[in-house]
Amino acid sequence: MRWLMVGFVLFAVATFPSAQSGQVPEVLKPYIGKPIPDAVMVDIDGKKFKISDFKSKVLLLNFWTPH
Repeated sequence: MRWLMVGFVLFAVATFPSAQSGQVPEVLKPYIGKPIPDAVMVDIDGKKFKISDFKSKVLLLNFWTPH
């Protein structure tokens, strides 16, 4: 088990630099550096809020589905 963990860590360290290549897909280039569209969302309690309400704050959007 220990060798498996060591192998996984070595693999992760070896492949990390290639994942950080800085290449952006052509499809996303027009959107880089521009603000996201302001959307109205509803929380679990039914309260509505806009993304612009969180300006200058870190916002984590977690989209998921039970399917």
